[in-house]
Amino acid sequence: MSEENIQSGSEQQRAEQTQEKPDSSPEIGGLIAESKKYRTRAQDAEKQLAELQQKLEQQENVKLKEKEEFKTLAEKFEAEVNELSPYKEKYDSLYNQRKSQLLNKLPEDQRDKFKNKDIEVLEFMIENMPKADFREPNAQGGIQKTGSPSNWVKLSAEEKRANWDSIIDSYKNKIN
Repeated sequence: MSEENIQSGSEQQRAEQTQEKPDSSPEIGGLIAESKKYRTRAQDAEKQLAELQQKLEQQENVKLKEKEEFKTLAEKFEAEVNELSPYKEKYDSLYNQRKSQLLNKLPEDQRDKFKNKDIEVLEFMIENMPKADFREPNAQGGIQKTGSPSNWVKLSAEEKRANWDSIIDSYKNKIN
């Protein structure tokens, strides 16, 4: 009987161990799902808050207009303009800088045509422009001398026959 108790005890321990493993896996999955649910709920709440704040500001502006409190409304808009004006200046400078970079990629004769176009048009033009490379080659072409003698008069008849083409070419070059 003691052997049966030992065997049944060990079986119970194995059963408990197998039960613990499956429980932890669904538990983690449940926690992840719950975390995602809370995250989406928080994001939705933030969106709603932003929408409500915007609606509240619009309603406040409408009330001020109705009450003809234009001075308060003007001060409010002036503060907003003052707050946003540095960003506009930065945007304008970046926009002009990008536009000049794009115009510099165009051929010089085409720059005046496209200087009043939007950046999107310029980018499209440059992307679809054929990539022609008009650089002058580094090495100038020339005729290599093949070791022809400098004095043609002193050549033997055989040497003149062997170099006849180069003699004719040098004569043509002297004429031209």
